[in-house]
Amino acid sequence: MNGPKFNPDNKPGYTYELLADHFTKLIESGEWAPNSRLPGERALAEEYGVALGTVRKATDILRDRGLVVTLKSKGTFVTRAR
Repeated sequence: MNGPKFNPDNKPGYTYELLADHFTKLIESGEWAPNSRLPGERALAEEYGVALGTVRKATDILRDRGLVVTLKSKGTFVTRAR
């Protein structure tokens, strides 16, 4: 991934909220394009060095923001940039 670097140590806040903000930037920048499938939660957890639950909470925030939709047995997809 070549987008903005994720560094939770440079800001106060919960890691899952910071990760959700980071993912939002990837969507808004077009790196994660509309209708594209997000990498799997386990892959994201490994890539970012966080727990699986942290990625799941971040994804929940993206869903609440209307940026992604999750389809059972299919994955999570970008809906649009806000």
